[in-house]
Amino acid sequence: MTPSIAFIGVGNMARSIFSGLLASGYPAKNIIGTSRTAEKRAHYAGEYGITMLADNLQAVQQADVIVLCVKPAQMQSVIEAFASQVRQDQLYISVAAGVEIAALSHWLNSSVAVVRSMPNTPSQIGAGMTGLIANTQTTQAQKVWVTELFASIGDSVWVDDEAQMHTVTALSGSAPAYFYRFVEAMIKEAKQQGLDEESSRKLASHAMLGAARMVVEIDEPIAQLRQNITSPNGTTEQALLSFEASNIDQVVADAMTACIDRSKVMADDFSA
Repeated sequence: MTPSIAFIGVGNMARSIFSGLLASGYPAKNIIGTSRTAEKRAHYAGEYGITMLADNLQAVQQADVIVLCVKPAQMQSVIEAFASQVRQDQLYISVAAGVEIAALSHWLNSSVAVVRSMPNTPSQIGAGMTGLIANTQTTQAQKVWVTELFASIGDSVWVDDEAQMHTVTALSGSAPAYFYRFVEAMIKEAKQQGLDEESSRKLASHAMLGAARMVVEIDEPIAQLRQNITSPNGTTEQALLSFEASNIDQVVADAMTACIDRSKVMADDFSA
């Protein structure tokens, strides 16, 4: 039997997931979304053919799987409003950054299966990466199903220790922004050198896209891929020496540590 899925709070991430599901053949009649805005409900119902409701409690009552897509600061109040309707046979999946499983379980007031996820924005084009961790109530079959769910928007990695989710946040959840900033800097300098905006963007973005594909698709150490295009006394070598002179390893470490530290603070802020 195909599980019915309720997306509590339909925004960009919820849309990314259910549009991926629909593209992979998941039946629209088994997908429910919620929104307080009548215009948004009408839009998503018309555009995607899914059921849109104004009432979270009604959606939870009808669903086998509940995907919690509300903002972290709203999570407790949203869950507590429908907690009385939680069933033991349901699976709850959170996409909220910083909200830990213990808090979710406490607010749900149940020993129900809970999965915490950390997707990233490339999920919007089916190229996402999601970090996942489950509580002990989650069965292996449910974990397999969740893996298939997130396969509709990219790929995923399971971790065993929830503390590792802070690293997942720094490594993939926030990381697209690092790459955007790097490309911004490249384009800015290319324009300073006289190249136009359109050409600069195309050259920089496709270089990054191709490099990322090679990392994923070619079974070679990343260092070797780098060395393959770094001739002694060549142009690439000079660019890399400049990075090393700026202590690029420390720059990246500092950035990731700042991200991890903020993730830990958020976890404390949203703890039960």
